[in-house]
Amino acid sequence: MNRHIIPLIIISTLMMCSSGYSFAKDNDSHGNSGKHKSDKHQKKHDKKHDHEHEETYQTYFSNDRQVIVNNYYYTNRDAKHCPPGLAKKHNRCQPPGSAKQWRKGYSLPADVVYYDVPSALTVQLGRTPEGQKIVRVGTDLLLISIGTGMVIDAIQDLNDVL
Repeated sequence: MNRHIIPLIIISTLMMCSSGYSFAKDNDSHGNSGKHKSDKHQKKHDKKHDHEHEETYQTYFSNDRQVIVNNYYYTNRDAKHCPPGLAKKHNRCQPPGSAKQWRKGYSLPADVVYYDVPSALTVQLGRTPEGQKIVRVGTDLLLISIGTGMVIDAIQDLNDVL
């Protein structure tokens, strides 16, 4: 019986000692609470960090590849004009809800519809890095990771040539 009581006493003592932190009182404005003095400073820091986050990714769409894409779409575009409903909106034939829904360094949302680029353009651009592919979202070309859907690089706003 004593051999069961001693472990129980040890366990209960350890539990009581470890739970003391959860009952500690909050330090009401005494000393440094770990917060920045101004939210403006924090927001500026966050924006700087987001900007650094975007710049850490490689560039696939070099100037040469952008010229290839523009030439391909310019020579292969249809002579069609905007449908009457979209022409009135003066948004360069972009359907409602098709505004930019992606960001570099982040995964594409699940509801974003993307299309594979034509194989002739893929051949002209050359091989993509392993595990990545080029897709079209609206009027943008994106290099995305196949497994996660994360946007690696992009050519934005091909409205002039589409």
